[in-house]
Amino acid sequence: MPEYKITINDRTYTVNLGRILDDSVDVTLDGRTYKVKVETPMRKTSKTPMIKRHHQVVNAAEVPNRTSPPGISTGKGEVIAPLPGIILKLLVKKGDAVNEGQPVAIMEAMKMENEIESPVSGTVGEILVSEGENVLENAVIMKIGG
Repeated sequence: MPEYKITINDRTYTVNLGRILDDSVDVTLDGRTYKVKVETPMRKTSKTPMIKRHHQVVNAAEVPNRTSPPGISTGKGEVIAPLPGIILKLLVKKGDAVNEGQPVAIMEAMKMENEIESPVSGTVGEILVSEGENVLENAVIMKIGG
């Protein structure tokens, strides 16, 4: 129990505080223990500084699209990375026939394994990454031709 010295009306007391459980705490004052009800829960102040940024809000309709949304192919048959991550395994090789929705690669992103699926049916024409390679979001992994 933390021990405190408090002064009330010029008289000093030794106070020990127990753990706050629900809405009460055991308080020992000069050797006598009292169960004290806490009306407002005590909260520790954060040591993390608060950053207040003032920024201008712009009309979203006026801002040009700078990147494709995650997982959106930029061309028919392009298999792209939906998130930044590492290519763990390529499940197909150049010349393999694949069906739409078939897993063609496995990548690790945010400590999770994700299957990357073919957006179209066709033949794997080009593989642009290798196993173990880091890729960015919307990077083209492979191209599948019809």
